[in-house]
Amino acid sequence: MVVLFQIIIVYLLLLTITFAVPKLQPLLYASLFFFVFFIVLTTVLFPFSQTLLTLFNTLPNPFVSLLIGSAVLYVIAEITASHIAEAGYASLAEIAHFSMKIAILFLWMDEVKKVVELLSAFITT
Repeated sequence: MVVLFQIIIVYLLLLTITFAVPKLQPLLYASLFFFVFFIVLTTVLFPFSQTLLTLFNTLPNPFVSLLIGSAVLYVIAEITASHIAEAGYASLAEIAHFSMKIAILFLWMDEVKKVVELLSAFITT
């Protein structure tokens, strides 16, 4: 509820900025977007992911945390890329989205290494 109230305040602030200083509106909009996005991440998304981790605590440990971490990173990348694309920088948005996908792959690299070693052991024996 607090986050919704903060978003309404930011919306009213952006409307005021649009009429008072229209040339600074895109800059202030982008900065306020990322500021509110950071607040939402720290107050809603990260506690929610911690709750999911404790909920699925009985499943194999590295996979659940990797799946939830990958999902959170993908959501962050999707929201950021869509914001950048709406601002008219679609190529930069694609680069941001691609870099987050690479970061997700780096999260899984240790598990992929174990699978490749296991498969190579089966093939060689």
